[in-house]
Amino acid sequence: MAAGSGNQNRIFIAAGGTGGHIFPALAVMDELVKLHPDLLATWFGSTHRMESDLIPARKIDFVGLKTTEFRRKPTLSNIFYNIRSLWYLAGSIFSSIGQVRKLNPGVVLTTGGFAAGAMGLASWFTRTPLVIIEPNAYPGMTNRWLGKRAALVFTAYDKAAKFFPKGRTFIVGTPARSDLITKSRAESRSELGLSDDTVFIVATGGSQGASGINSNLPESIVLLLNMSPVLKLKVLHQCGKGKQASVRVDDTRFPRENYVVVEFIDNIPLILAAADIVVCRAGASTLTEVAVRGLPAVIIPYAQSAENHQVKNARTWESEGAGYCIEEKDLTPESLAEKLSILISDEKKRKQLGESARKFGNPDSAVVIAQKLSELLKNRVS
Repeated sequence: MAAGSGNQNRIFIAAGGTGGHIFPALAVMDELVKLHPDLLATWFGSTHRMESDLIPARKIDFVGLKTTEFRRKPTLSNIFYNIRSLWYLAGSIFSSIGQVRKLNPGVVLTTGGFAAGAMGLASWFTRTPLVIIEPNAYPGMTNRWLGKRAALVFTAYDKAAKFFPKGRTFIVGTPARSDLITKSRAESRSELGLSDDTVFIVATGGSQGASGINSNLPESIVLLLNMSPVLKLKVLHQCGKGKQASVRVDDTRFPRENYVVVEFIDNIPLILAAADIVVCRAGASTLTEVAVRGLPAVIIPYAQSAENHQVKNARTWESEGAGYCIEEKDLTPESLAEKLSILISDEKKRKQLGESARKFGNPDSAVVIAQKLSELLKNRVS
């Protein structure tokens, strides 16, 4: 395939593994369809991760690649595991090259995840323009390598931009779904029955939940009420699938109707529009949602995230005055209650943190990226 050829109406997307990789790509695709109503999109992802269910359910053409992560700890079992991972990666690369040559996309878009490496290499081998969205403060190994060969790179953080070529890298924030941005706070609080003087705390550890948040937050709330018995609080706590039993709320100290535990929050735009404070992990998708709403957050990063990227995300937010970071090793009911107490008692502080968070969540990010992609597509000759 010649470097200047390509189908102007077809795009390949390689993203998956976590919501932080999937949802930014979906947001961009939604905006790109507005510019190219006849767009043909094919999504490449892992056969056994969340994208294998989520993407087909949205009626998007999906191709599953057999991929697994590489384990960094040098044990004998991990060596054999990584040999198998290399075998899967080689097969996925050849499969991806075949798909590119067969369907001839105008652009390949990737946000990271296990499938991104295979499709990114396929784009390089076939000289198809590659566009990368890097949602984390510290880029993963795959994106760091592919970024040097990409036509365009979009990041949310100044720190991440330093890893990619100048002139082809743009700091635009992480793309977010439009309904997160447009939902009215006043209407959302009214719909949820929240009074003006009620402080609404939303806690989420992501779709899998977070054991640290699950075990510490209920006692933190009790400590807050001990400090201020007249405090009006409402808590919505997403604990993760099958983990409701791990969240132990003392009904005698805090009525169940004021501390609601759910496995998954279905309508996150409604909930975040009404929220005053968020307690969360530091995954890219979660932080983007918090940022576009301009919410103050207590961030508890997952200590075992790949290349420690969640801790780096959280520390970046804290250094920019956009949130408080408590690492898991320092997390106790007391340490969490201390940070929440500051935010509850100081409305000015909440606004300061929320405004600082907004710079990581440009509401026009998806539009900007879609426009750049559209220009690339139009420059390709069918």
